[in-house]
Amino acid sequence: MQKAFINLVRTRGFDQLSVQQLTQTAGISRGTFYLHYLDKYDLLTHYENSIVTDIADIFRRYPKPGPQRIPTADAANNAFYQLFKYLYRQRDLAALLLSEPASKMSTKVKALIGTVLTTADSQPAADRPAFPPAFAQEIVTKGIIDLIIFWLHQDPIPSPQTAYQIFQQSRDLTPSQLTSIVIQAGTAQK
Repeated sequence: MQKAFINLVRTRGFDQLSVQQLTQTAGISRGTFYLHYLDKYDLLTHYENSIVTDIADIFRRYPKPGPQRIPTADAANNAFYQLFKYLYRQRDLAALLLSEPASKMSTKVKALIGTVLTTADSQPAADRPAFPPAFAQEIVTKGIIDLIIFWLHQDPIPSPQTAYQIFQQSRDLTPSQLTSIVIQAGTAQK
């Protein structure tokens, strides 16, 4: 049923999706559908919760990164590297749910990432710049979600290893440096 759900939401949008279309495409009876789900919203919530639970488990099982870069040799034991591997395996559903306006998945994953960031080792207070923490968290978590969504919508999708390397590099660059890269790329295309 997941493949039918993904294909129908991609082509019609979640708002236009009906249980009848879904059951016909999936080749199951409406009775079977209603045995497991209340409606299409319940199915959407089921898929969201399944992925969010798996991501929460990854963040529980693997070490979270601190402000310092993790050496490449240790990347496999990093929660974010494992996140990229998991999302790659679930790429069709994850890309859909992270981009679908009816889905709350982006908000749920962003909250998980925010939790990880607030529990990671950080700089001593004396070394931290004076900046409102809630704004800093929003900028960082939104940036990570946007990077993941952008990555999952590439054709072809780069490997989890490549995505993780880009993620790691992006954490080290300032907004000014990123803007400079964009400007240089634009100048090179002219």
